[in-house]
Amino acid sequence: MLDLCRVRLRANPRFQLIPYDRLPSSERSALRSLTRDRDFFGILAPPPDSGLPKKSVTQDAALLFLALAEPACLPSLITRLLGARASELLRQLVLDQVLEFEHAGEFISGPAALGPLGGTPDSRAGSRVARLSSEAIDYAQALDSLQVSQVASRLYRFNTTPGTPALQRRFASDERVHAFVCGGAEVQRRLQSTWGSAVIEDGWFVWSVSAARSLEYKLYVSPVLGDLPKVFAFAIEALAQADCPRFKLGRSVHGLLRPDKLVAYFSQLEALHRAAALIADSAGQAAAQGVPFSAPIDPAGLLSWGMDPPRFERVLEEQAELSWRQWLSERVAVYAVAARASGGEAQAFVRHRIALDGVDPFDWTPLLGIWRAQPAMGSGAV
Repeated sequence: MLDLCRVRLRANPRFQLIPYDRLPSSERSALRSLTRDRDFFGILAPPPDSGLPKKSVTQDAALLFLALAEPACLPSLITRLLGARASELLRQLVLDQVLEFEHAGEFISGPAALGPLGGTPDSRAGSRVARLSSEAIDYAQALDSLQVSQVASRLYRFNTTPGTPALQRRFASDERVHAFVCGGAEVQRRLQSTWGSAVIEDGWFVWSVSAARSLEYKLYVSPVLGDLPKVFAFAIEALAQADCPRFKLGRSVHGLLRPDKLVAYFSQLEALHRAAALIADSAGQAAAQGVPFSAPIDPAGLLSWGMDPPRFERVLEEQAELSWRQWLSERVAVYAVAARASGGEAQAFVRHRIALDGVDPFDWTPLLGIWRAQPAMGSGAV
């Protein structure tokens, strides 16, 4: 594998490094929350025609970018600054087109760098959820007229069951949805005795006994619409036994047809897997819809999981916090658009790049050790 610490690198001249103080006032206002981090420097603005998002950069990242304004091997000072993760971080910046390295007489980066860098993941068989995620990547690459944000939105909704006028009429009100899923007497008794009444939040019915604890792990329960009422009945029994403090069910026909229609939250991964095992024992034969970009628990795709994005991910003040699947959908969209723009193949590039974000590139499991560590140098998308 190519060692980027030993080859000539340069900052991509098409990127522009802009200190926070030199941004227009409207952008400074939007980025004000990032200034709470004393290491924050400013942004890297990509080429306007690239489709790539802007990146927030730390002072270390800015120093590296400036030090490589002229082609050179990595200065020893920067090598010591980056520490043990130097090669991995350089690899990330090269694939994101921020840095370029010299190869066969030219400087390359992004998807074009995958071959010389080596280590491209080979495809391998996986669960149904993994196959759905692979199909979503192919779909993203085919959306050749859409921008990153539009591709991300399509990816987030991938594998939603198409609606029909008949379903629209059948589930035209919250009362009809609630009666269809939660109308049984035993279900009502369990809900009332453990969580109380549902609260409506945006597109969800939410049951909760506590909102104070950090609930970073989420269990996705994804039956097809016809099996939802019986799976819901089994699921709430399992969630009660596992002391689940919060779960939600999609509202309206759109909520019932989305793949992640039932989501339960936990503070401990062990409790999540205990609940999943109980649901699998009672409802494992139900037909599964499957949630793309989630970590599979069973082969059929009825049960999968995710967690909150890394705590070091920076979010603009006006944005809501990203969910696991929103975060992944945005990342995949950025990488798929980059592959499309270079004429490359999205599957290999997305998988290679997502692995550097701390996600298994085949079963989409978060690598907990990476996600819980603050990076030595960052360049988060904004």
